[in-house]
Formats: sequence, structure tokens, C-alpha cells
Amino acid sequence: MSAELTLGEPGDLTGFPTMGPPRRLVRVCGAGLEPWWFSSDGSGRFDLKPPYGTCYLATDSYAAIREASRLGPVSTDWVAARELRQVSPPDAKARLAATTRQAAGRYGVTTELVTVTPYDLPHRWAAAFRKHGCDGIRHQLRHDQRARPSGIALFGSAGLAAFDGGAASALTVAEVEAVGVKVLAPPHSAALTVVS
Repeated sequence: MSAELTLGEPGDLTGFPTMGPPRRLVRVCGAGLEPWWFSSDGSGRFDLKPPYGTCYLATDSYAAIREASRLGPVSTDWVAARELRQVSPPDAKARLAATTRQAAGRYGVTTELVTVTPYDLPHRWAAAFRKHGCDGIRHQLRHDQRARPSGIALFGSAGLAAFDGGAASALTVAEVEAVGVKVLAPPHSAALTVVS
């Protein structure tokens, strides 16, 4: 038995449900780096083609850590090189495609939008949402099992944007492990065998 993809190509999005962004957004980013990076290289699920891009955020630290780590395991160095950023949306009145609303199903949206790989089809959906006038997408996250719209993909100009950087806090091993991601320390040199 093969699993067939039920998510189709985006069609006419007239009347597609929208919603505003939450007041607080969270992102895991490199320590000391700004959080407002809009990706356009195709590596992200909803990346737009240049000159536009997509910035990926979450509604809470649980979702942000699980998505950034892809459920690991991760190293202690990975944790030390990252921080949590709490930011406000740059536009509180942004219109986000509400992909988890019941009405979105009438347009062919399924949860495959956030699980299918490779990302070619989600890229086309993101482009269609932007063309329809949406400023981003409110969606479930692949690595957040809570089945709620904890992901926010905002559209903007590709690259780094000069929005408020929000509040930063160092990511800790305890926070990462609390969301179910294993953190591994590098092995001690005594445990290694050198092969020449």
C-alpha cells in the first residue's frame, strides 16, 4: 500500500481564511544574531523566491526549540551557540493565511502542507498566498505534535530585516531537554580510539 499525496496545487484563493499574528513570537537563532532573517534559498518549507523571502517563527519556546532542533539529538555546542528571541510581529495587522481553520479545507489544504518533503509544493502554496495578498502563513509545525497552529511564516524582502530584535535569552540544555530533545556532550578523549 503506497501513501498518495492528497495535497494538490493551490487554486483560486478568493475568500481563503486569514487571521492576525499573535502579539508575541519566538525564534531560536544563532547567539548574537538578529532574528529577522527572511530565507529565499529554498531550504525552508515556505521560502519565497528572491527578491522575497520568509521568516520562520513560533508561538512559544516549545515549538521553536523542537522545530529548530528537528528533534535532535543535538550537541551541547549546538545549544551554547543559540539563543531564544521573543519578538513582536513587525506588523500587528498582518494578514496570515489561516491554514488550520476548517474553511481552509475547502481550498484543498491538508496537514501535508507542513509535512511533505521536498518543499516544492509548499513553496508554490506560499507564493500563491503572497500573490493573494497574504503577509504570511499561520500553520502547524512538523515537529510540534500538539496539532495546533504554532508556526508563523512571515513574508518580506529576502535577507536581514531591521525590525526590533526583541528580548534575547541564552538557550539552555534544560530547556532543550524539557521539550523532548536529547542533548549529548562530546565524548571524552579517553573514550576515543585514534586510528592512523
